[in-house]
Amino acid sequence: MIAGDPLSRRQLANYRIERVIGRGGMAQVYYGWDVVLHRPVALKIIDARYQGSPAYAKRFVQEAQTVASWRHENIVSIYYAGQEGELYYFAMEYIDGVDLGVRMSQYTTAGQLMPHTEAVRIGRAIASALDYAHRKGVIHRDVKPSNVILASDGRVVLTDFGLALHVQQGSLGEVFGTARYTAPEQARRSADAVPQSDLYSLGVILYEMLTGSLPFDDPSPTSVALQHMTLSPPPPRAINPDLNDAAEAVLLKALSKSPGDRYPTGGELMDALESALLTRRPAGSQLPAARPVPQRSVAERVASYLQADTLSPDVVHPTQSMTGSDSGRRRDPGAFLATKGRLLILAAIAVVAGTMIVINQQSNASQPPTLAPARATTGTSPTTTAIPTATPTARGQAIAPAETALPGTAGTDASTPTLAPTPGFIPPTATEPLPATPLPTVLYPDGRRFLIYYDDSGLYLHNASGSAGAVSPLAFERLDASGAPLNRFDGWRWSRYYPRIEVASCVRVEIRRSSPYLRPSPCNNRYNSTVTASRNDDFVFWTTQTGASQFRVLWNAEEVARCGIATGVCEVFLP
Repeated sequence: MIAGDPLSRRQLANYRIERVIGRGGMAQVYYGWDVVLHRPVALKIIDARYQGSPAYAKRFVQEAQTVASWRHENIVSIYYAGQEGELYYFAMEYIDGVDLGVRMSQYTTAGQLMPHTEAVRIGRAIASALDYAHRKGVIHRDVKPSNVILASDGRVVLTDFGLALHVQQGSLGEVFGTARYTAPEQARRSADAVPQSDLYSLGVILYEMLTGSLPFDDPSPTSVALQHMTLSPPPPRAINPDLNDAAEAVLLKALSKSPGDRYPTGGELMDALESALLTRRPAGSQLPAARPVPQRSVAERVASYLQADTLSPDVVHPTQSMTGSDSGRRRDPGAFLATKGRLLILAAIAVVAGTMIVINQQSNASQPPTLAPARATTGTSPTTTAIPTATPTARGQAIAPAETALPGTAGTDASTPTLAPTPGFIPPTATEPLPATPLPTVLYPDGRRFLIYYDDSGLYLHNASGSAGAVSPLAFERLDASGAPLNRFDGWRWSRYYPRIEVASCVRVEIRRSSPYLRPSPCNNRYNSTVTASRNDDFVFWTTQTGASQFRVLWNAEEVARCGIATGVCEVFLP
């Protein structure tokens, strides 16, 4: 039960609402109980900001209707959809488990790659679900790890058809999916998505599971989309030399720029990959177990691949492996120069493509908004990353292009070097004692430890625990002298770009034109998500303000800590 949640213990039809288990940009997901059939359910309820929009409500119900008649082991089941007063909701099966993104993070934290057997099992389940949906004439359009749930009973379940559209209906135009997993044609124009666009996204997931890296990554979603459209992915064997030539060929075919060059079905893709992973191994032998992952960021791995053009034609870079069947063949320096040249013109392309994306978004402004994904399980709330450079907020204002996602893995923020902190503020290291702060609320003293660093230029939340943490259940409220909230920042602003804070990483909010920024040393330039704000934005809650000396931290609407604004640092323990 959630203290202060207005829907807590409320009953909708046969379903009693118990607690929040996920928040998205346009909906919330609650754990509920079916009082008639005596079973747990997940209740997806439209966000209060959109309850007055008939067009959006219609789309919300349409999502439920699309999937309700389906029966597939690897697709979440919908039980019921309805309306009660101002609330639109639907009930679906509650899945006890974790999402694929969490599982991959666990391997990364351990310095390992996922075993091939597990990668094949998960990939085949996703492929089966997609093939089923495609036969029904539906494109998912947001296939990503946080929308794949690994249930405790071993099932692999694809969720969140909130962006799904019937092929014959076309696209609303303003939704692109999540940049790191979006196919080139979908990034260019949302209406161009085809079934093979979903298979491209599956190809990105397979690439990530088998190499430990994304093929393309960048602080800006628009830049990532442009990379998908214009650049060839780094050969998988340049990142994981343990892969064989056949497996690399399958992954690169799955990531072909043209839909017609990809595999026609998910089943054919997985048949080819499984066969390739078994190549040159005796019949009946086991697929490889988890192997160590080089402790380098995505940017460092790709950079080492691109830097090969600086080497002598007779020298092979020690961190790279050969592509092709001839292990003694050297890379063609001209090919690397061409690739690097494409990167140099990426900025120019971004200006043109970014303008085109904004124009496309504005031309579809009259269309109903699209439901951002929300979780049907415990854990993090999958959300949608929009590729447009300007994203509408709940108040109808545009967020500047600087509000972008940063790498979800431990990437290096090379474009924003650490600057000297604001004069007069000395950020403590992760091991320094924290100053005394007003902390009347510590609900989880044995929970995961997080540190908040802040000054009038920005706020940084650092994961000092040993496991990744969700950000969508978080919220922060500035308090007046009586303890009443003045304004609020919700974790979904971070999670729509990346759902977690990885170990030893940070998420941040920075105020424009406030350089030099704090950027505390424990973050080590490892930022999973960034929101950039104007000083007067109503969600800026930690800055100096007359009549307010504290802000509080909430987890699933429950207060877990209070922080003194003047102290500049605060310790928080989360469940």
